[in-house]
Amino acid sequence: MTKSKSIILFVDEEKGQIETLKKMLKPMEDQLELHFANSAKEALELIEIQPFNIVVTDFYTEGLPDGELMNEVKRQQPGAIRFIFSKDHDTNKSMHSALCAHQFISKPCTAKEMNGTIERSLKLKNIFLNERVSKAIASIDELPIMPSLYIKLEKELQKDDISIRDIGKIIGEDLAVTTGILKLVNSSFFGLYSKVSTPEKAATMLGLSTIKGLVLGMHIFNTSKIKNLDFSIEDLGEHSQYTALLARAIIQAEGADNETAEKAFLAGFLHDIGKLILSTSFQPEYAEILKSVKKEGIPMSEAEKEIFGFTHAEVGAYLLALWGFDEAVVEAVHSHHELTESGSGMLSPAAAVHVADTFEHELRTLHPEYSPHLLDAEWLEQNGFSNKLVGWLEICATKMNNDLSN
Repeated sequence: MTKSKSIILFVDEEKGQIETLKKMLKPMEDQLELHFANSAKEALELIEIQPFNIVVTDFYTEGLPDGELMNEVKRQQPGAIRFIFSKDHDTNKSMHSALCAHQFISKPCTAKEMNGTIERSLKLKNIFLNERVSKAIASIDELPIMPSLYIKLEKELQKDDISIRDIGKIIGEDLAVTTGILKLVNSSFFGLYSKVSTPEKAATMLGLSTIKGLVLGMHIFNTSKIKNLDFSIEDLGEHSQYTALLARAIIQAEGADNETAEKAFLAGFLHDIGKLILSTSFQPEYAEILKSVKKEGIPMSEAEKEIFGFTHAEVGAYLLALWGFDEAVVEAVHSHHELTESGSGMLSPAAAVHVADTFEHELRTLHPEYSPHLLDAEWLEQNGFSNKLVGWLEICATKMNNDLSN
């Protein structure tokens, strides 16, 4: 049976850019059915008659206000994955004006960047089978946007000769992000003998992929607005930071290398990002969820499942996959309440985050009225980790007590 191709529309008024895109995507032509439009008018005609899996458009299209074509794509084809492909990345103006885009691709880009973005998007159909998740995300009017700082880091990290000094300068442009990152790296969890005082040193300590993820996560925490909900973004941010630090401590205790520890740390920091998305985008429904959690004494994800048919873990993982995060990070976010992967003998970032999340709630109970998620005892037993739980808890308790006392 022949596998159906994914249908993609590219919109760009520069004919030279269209030809460049055709050459870039030639290695993927067996997977893709490509359509190209040189104007907003031509694109709108195609959108009316042809459903697309992905739409990639320049922000500026003659005949429509800037960014309006993407809004029209969202209205007519809400299930399509939507990318803005534009030169305007310095001020991030285009993303603020077209909040319904899922991601910003900066011009110029290499074939590797474009093909990688398309490939990751196509994987979403296979990884996440719950159509309710994709439909819910498609219905959100204002998705969290990629901050200009993140886009600059993304471009810098694509260079062959990456400069830690330049990375540090980029991070230093945002005082709130710089402060948050330095606070994390100077916590007692890292056991440093001297204080880290610059973004450059922090980038060296945490690793570049982790720094990039922290920039995005902190931006979303800092810009999310919740009104009339008994839900604290500040508390969620602290929980996320401690979960990241505990996940890193647990997986390092199992002898993980730096790269794996980075993934566990980043997944721990981003594991509840789906809660921010749901609570800010569906506030009436989330108010009902919070009532159910307190009244019935059930875990948050169980109440979410009753109201939405899916959980914050699925939403967070879907968005992180869409934004191009490492598969191990996406899987850890997706399964942080219910482990699904088969064990390999080594503790994975997903398992480390699952345990760290539970331990953090146990060691630092901020909301006793919420029912905590329990450890997946069956999975931990089957994979030979049950006898290590006490030791991990002692490590986490010691590190957390030291940090809270400083």
